[in-house]
Amino acid sequence: MMVLLHGLILSALGLMVIVLAVNLVSFRTAKASTTGNRPRVSVLIPARNEEETVGRCLATLVQQDYPDYEVLVLDDRSTDATVARVREWEQRDPRVRLIPGASLPEGWVGKSFACHQLSEAAIGEMLLFVDADTVHSPSSIGTAVAEMERTRAGLLSLIPHQTMISFWETVVLPLLHFVTMCFLPFSLVSSTRNPRFAMANGQFMLFRRDVYRSIGGHAAVRTAMVEDVWLSRLVKRSGHRLVIMDGGPVVSCRMYRSFSGIWQGFSKNLFPGFNYSLPAIGGVMAFLAITSVLPFLLLPAALLGGVAGFLLTASVAEVALLIGIRVALAARFRMPWLSSLLHPLGVSMVIAIAANSCRWVVAGGGARWKGRVYDFRSNLSIHS
Repeated sequence: MMVLLHGLILSALGLMVIVLAVNLVSFRTAKASTTGNRPRVSVLIPARNEEETVGRCLATLVQQDYPDYEVLVLDDRSTDATVARVREWEQRDPRVRLIPGASLPEGWVGKSFACHQLSEAAIGEMLLFVDADTVHSPSSIGTAVAEMERTRAGLLSLIPHQTMISFWETVVLPLLHFVTMCFLPFSLVSSTRNPRFAMANGQFMLFRRDVYRSIGGHAAVRTAMVEDVWLSRLVKRSGHRLVIMDGGPVVSCRMYRSFSGIWQGFSKNLFPGFNYSLPAIGGVMAFLAITSVLPFLLLPAALLGGVAGFLLTASVAEVALLIGIRVALAARFRMPWLSSLLHPLGVSMVIAIAANSCRWVVAGGGARWKGRVYDFRSNLSIHS
């Protein structure tokens, strides 16, 4: 039995290493260029209680070397000093404009409705949705537009460099790269029309305006908690090209600043990200527990129990492969090295957050975020 278990774990890790190796070679980094078309860009920022971050975001956006752009910030009924922070920049730079948000209609997620209102107010040929906690180099807009033109994408999404400072940020956030780089063949994202091979990062999404409207915009994903992924699938289904690139050199983001932020933020997204399917999220979490946590328990057990031969060799190989994967990711994406050694703790936390995400929806009245509760239990799938 143990021989079979180790064989399955090693096989799974071997496939993950292959996918990672291909992705590390094929996953391109966005590069700046001053050639090509320079269409007007509308930078669109949904903001709800972002007083700590929106000022820095705007400070970097007004420093762009791109010749033609506007920056629209929608205040989504903030209860802090977000409006004051944006007003300061609105008075300093005529390209910045604050838009008061309307009341959230029934059946909408707050961010999608905010983005919908922004798209209605925008005048650019290209729509760049960015989060209020992103920080931009002076070439971020120009780089994205150049890559959009070069790849002829309908949607270009850059993955920002993830800033991690606190202990729990270091533990949990690198799992985003681990899951995407080890499970999603990025070459299939742009080369096939299969919507199963689709993703986007809502922190930085550049649409051609006509493509955005053709798929129905954020109105088409009004109930989606993970709206960026569903938008990317709509783009592929409509026959337009989806391109995902590493945007680390030109944009960064500090997603969460505390353990509670991490817990609530991922609890909001995890179960909805599996389309409210209990079998799907349960299966994936069980797979992660077996392949990413169990090896770190089996190795000391084998050493303390005096186990030798294949079982000990397999345990050592499994732990070495997992740490090797994490070291490779840390080097590629400039993440803290400590996170590599904390891999089983990080995966355990993700499993706990997934359980809480399911609890919120199934028994807790719905997902929660920034003072709002979203009850989409009608989408719940227990059997599929």
